[in-house]
Amino acid sequence: MIMLRISEKKQILASLLILAGLTSVTSYAKVPGITTGEQLQAAAEKRTKIISTADLKKALDEDLDMVLVDVRLPSEVTAMGGSIKAQQNVNIPRGWLEYRITRVALSKDTPIVVYCGAGIRTPLAADTLQKMGYTNVRNYSAGYIGWKRAGLPIAK
Repeated sequence: MIMLRISEKKQILASLLILAGLTSVTSYAKVPGITTGEQLQAAAEKRTKIISTADLKKALDEDLDMVLVDVRLPSEVTAMGGSIKAQQNVNIPRGWLEYRITRVALSKDTPIVVYCGAGIRTPLAADTLQKMGYTNVRNYSAGYIGWKRAGLPIAK
């Protein structure tokens, strides 16, 4: 039997609640003539390069010019127990991405990797960055949860 401390139980519960909320977002009513979020996400995924956990770890170790963008809300970062520990990491919530990315990605060729909790928002975030003109954008679709499950460094 695995024994968890109270704080660990709270973090796990918070993560599950956030994921439950995100997955409930994916239920929708069909409205004639309206493209759903799921359809937009699927189309964006086809236009976006994916980076694996191993490749992201290697890139973080080797490319200090890369920008790692966590698109979760600050409250999600706290509730889920942190973010990917890397000096290249910056938190820009999805709703502010288009307005704040130019503060950290100063060239259209800047290597950018986007991530969230579980890879639900990142296809749209990566697609938006490409539409803005950034040419070296990748999606870390495993997200914070995948990074944490791999036992890699977390910043709290």
